[in-house]
Amino acid sequence: MTKDQKIILFMVSVPLVAILTIFMISKINFGLALSPSEMKLYTFRYENIPKIAERAPARVSSLKSPIVVSRSSKGFPETPLAELSPPPSMGEKRVSMILVNQNKKIAIIDGRLVKEGDVIDQNRIARIEKDKILLKNKEGEKWLKLE
Repeated sequence: MTKDQKIILFMVSVPLVAILTIFMISKINFGLALSPSEMKLYTFRYENIPKIAERAPARVSSLKSPIVVSRSSKGFPETPLAELSPPPSMGEKRVSMILVNQNKKIAIIDGRLVKEGDVIDQNRIARIEKDKILLKNKEGEKWLKLE
C-alpha cells in the first residue's frame, strides 16, 4: 500500500466510523431511570390539580401527643398561679420583674413588658433601676418597688 492509498483510506474510514457510531448510538434506548414516585413528579400536569382538590379530606380518628407530661406534684405547685400571686389592688401597679443590662433596661409591670420611655396608664416610665421603677405623670412621680 502506498502512502497516498493510506491517506485516502484514513480519510474515508474516519467519516465512515463516525457515521457507524452515530447509527449505533441512535439504536440504543436511553430511558429515564426513575423510581415510581419520581415518575409521578415527572409526568405531573397542571390539569390534574382540580381532580386532587375534589378529593375528600382524610379523616384522622385519633392522634397521640409525642410529649408525655407526668402529673407529679414534684416541683410544681398544684395551686393556680392567680391564687399564688393575687392581682394588685385597684390603681396600684405591680412590678414582677426588672432586667437591667448594659444595653437594655426592661421590666414587667402588671404583666406588660415595658422599657424606659414607655407609657402605661398615663404614666411615663422615666427610669428603671435594679430594684425600682420611676413613674411620672402630670400629678408628679412615684417609685414602684420590685416585689
